[in-house]
Amino acid sequence: MLRISPLVRLALVLLCAGAGAAAVRAQTATGISQLFYTGQTSTGALQGAGDPDANWTVTYASTDGGAHANTAYEGSAYVINPSQVSGSGYTPNTTQAQWITAPGATNSSGTSPNTGGDFLPGNGNTGANEGVYIYTLAFTISGTGGVGTTVASQIQITMTMAADDQYSIYVNPAGNGRTIPTGTAAASQTSAWSNTTQIALQNYGTSNNSTFHIGVNYIVVVVDNTNSATGVSSSTALNASGLLVYQTSAATIDGHPVPEVATWLPMAGAVACYGIFLARRRSPASRSAPV
Repeated sequence: MLRISPLVRLALVLLCAGAGAAAVRAQTATGISQLFYTGQTSTGALQGAGDPDANWTVTYASTDGGAHANTAYEGSAYVINPSQVSGSGYTPNTTQAQWITAPGATNSSGTSPNTGGDFLPGNGNTGANEGVYIYTLAFTISGTGGVGTTVASQIQITMTMAADDQYSIYVNPAGNGRTIPTGTAAASQTSAWSNTTQIALQNYGTSNNSTFHIGVNYIVVVVDNTNSATGVSSSTALNASGLLVYQTSAATIDGHPVPEVATWLPMAGAVACYGIFLARRRSPASRSAPV
């Protein structure tokens, strides 16, 4: 029988306890959920034209370049009529994602709000007529550590995004989309209505453009409706504006596709310590007698 001295037993117990404490301090992510494309229901099905988006919300809108909020255009985004997208030069809708726009958008004549049109105020990329619309998606990261603690695991969320006219994307900025974010965006694109370039939000590597937390997180997309004008514009004309986001479900934790990693990662430390416990508890009666 293998005999373990009391001091060694104590050391093993402290080792397991220390490993458990270290795991908590590391704030390990075990799963990511609620990464929805634009234009989906809460179960991932496609919504009808003019339906409110169940997941993406316009959390801030301004029709004067951010000087004041315009609450008439805040609330659940809604799905643009596919006829408005077809032939417009927009990146096409996919089988799983659709263009959305801010509530209060109208047809080209400025009538019939919230029925599938995508015309909104916005001219120029600065000044009193610039339209700013912030689209926000709340998603959840599960794992060890307290809610709100920074995730140490390497997380990457990839997506493709198109917007009219231009966008900047942030993860968990101050205000979580209730105000115009400051600081460096994780990614941005001008003349983005036909964009098909994939971007990555990640907390490691050379990009390292995002910080994630255990609990609820926010993807915040600032869309400027400029009517393709640079600088200050005196025009007050309505023009098309919207957002398309797809491939948001392509996420990894420490290089493992989500949610596959969630089935085994939390168990590793517990299984190792339990194995040591069993080795200590073995008795001569549990072993076969020599032949």
